[in-house]
Amino acid sequence: MYENGIISQSKNHLLRYRYILIAILVIIIALLILVMAVIFKNTNKKNNVAISDNNNNNNEQEQAMLVELDNKKKEEENATGIIHLTFDDGPSSDITPEILNILKEKGVKATFFLIHFSEKNAELVKREDNEGHTVALHGYSHTYSEVYSSADACLDNFRKIQEQVYETIGKKPNIIRFPGGSSNTISKKYCVGVMTEVTKKALDEGFRYFDWNVDSDDAGHAKTRDDVYKNVTSKIKPGRENVVLMHDFSHNHKTLEALSDIIDYGLQNGYVFRKITDDTKMVTHSVNN
Repeated sequence: MYENGIISQSKNHLLRYRYILIAILVIIIALLILVMAVIFKNTNKKNNVAISDNNNNNNEQEQAMLVELDNKKKEEENATGIIHLTFDDGPSSDITPEILNILKEKGVKATFFLIHFSEKNAELVKREDNEGHTVALHGYSHTYSEVYSSADACLDNFRKIQEQVYETIGKKPNIIRFPGGSSNTISKKYCVGVMTEVTKKALDEGFRYFDWNVDSDDAGHAKTRDDVYKNVTSKIKPGRENVVLMHDFSHNHKTLEALSDIIDYGLQNGYVFRKITDDTKMVTHSVNN
């Protein structure tokens, strides 16, 4: 009997000990759940605040963009006209950086129609993009016999420079300028009717092509900075979008030297300067082949 009593007491102690352990475990689990709930609540609160801040920032950015667009629209409505400065055949290591310096100093955005560029000059393409200019396409090659051997060859020429630009700045421009312009007749020497075919195919593929209505002639008869200046300022007309053809190929100092005065002429006469964008109305020539 006595032994049975001792055994019974031992069992009771064990049971009581187990109950205490279970109670402690329940309390610990409850505390852990409580802590996790608090952490989860705070995390959600922080995430909600972050989302709210992000939404507010996005809304502020959208509002700022709308205000800027509205201001630009009002500027254009009150302006004498619009001037689009465009530069073909770059980038070049000696002229392009100086042109970018002048544009930055004057607060003017422009459009650069690129040909194939070296790894070194890729930094200039990045700079053009970073400083808010339009990076556009002129062709991987500018050799007419290659470019205009067929419509497909011409389009491949644009696709090839488009891919190089994409690898450089992460964007695929769809704004193009045909070597020699869409009105060129030299293409007839290599493929009759190629311009008629390729201008249509380019548009069908999503490209937008731009020619010009103001020619600086800096790749032709203009020999001095005064020639370039007079050619541009004499052909700029009020009440329209003036697309100015210039070049930033190497050693083109005459254009570089005339650029500041051309910009000053435009500003002093009430013009506004704009880069070409997807919203810009195309300025094109009549196709002659």
